Amino acid sequence: MNNEKLALLTGAAGEVGRATARRFAEDGWSLVLCDRIPEVERLADGLAAEFGRTCIGVVMDLTRDEEVDAAVKVAADTDIPLGFVGLIAAINHQAVSIEGLDMAVWDHVHNVNLRANVKFVSATVPLLRKGSDPSIVLVSSFWGREGHPFFSPYCASKAALISLTQSVAAELAPDIRVNCVAPGNINTPMHFDALAMEAGKRGITAKQMQDVEWAKIPMRRPAETTEIASAIHFLSTPDARYFIGATLDVNGGCRFT
Repeated sequence: MNNEKLALLTGAAGEVGRATARRFAEDGWSLVLCDRIPEVERLADGLAAEFGRTCIGVVMDLTRDEEVDAAVKVAADTDIPLGFVGLIAAINHQAVSIEGLDMAVWDHVHNVNLRANVKFVSATVPLLRKGSDPSIVLVSSFWGREGHPFFSPYCASKAALISLTQSVAAELAPDIRVNCVAPGNINTPMHFDALAMEAGKRGITAKQMQDVEWAKIPMRRPAETTEIASAIHFLSTPDARYFIGATLDVNGGCRFT
């Protein structure tokens, strides 16, 4: 197994997670795939059969420290050098005003989007140090680049990931490269559900809402999941060797106010 390399991904059963898992499998990586739903085990089994690599699905709650530690132990027990950690898992929330904010919502969003990432980074660093040219990628959002009304928990959590990336990158360089990807809108059911919900509020059709939102994107479309996966994968490669603490904006050219 000396020539094998292992990647650990969170949120692996989601749209971007699945695309990222496949991209790494195509590049010859073995995988430990983490998610809260059992689908992650079927995904791992399918990739193992297709690519002939070690692929293990771990059903877990990433807000529980002991389950994070257990997932990292699964990676250690493969005896394959851990070379990459991709922290993709995240949640959003319903629009809420700051004056009506239930702090339980704030805590839950930050536990998933921020605290769990801190725990995973902390827990995997000892394993990563044993690998060759190891790296970590966190996944923020273009909504982490600027605040949006009624989404303060989500925006704040994603902004914190950009700052966390910079802090941890400076601490771990040059032994471990740490970077971040900040996607814009992505061609997923979640995106179209959000468009439909906003269209209903405005009394327009979903297609009209789509035209409004996509007109804000210079590329005039959302990203494909494979395009986000490619950015995450790029940061694991020798071509990204001099990227330290960077956040790649993969948003079709959107600019910020």
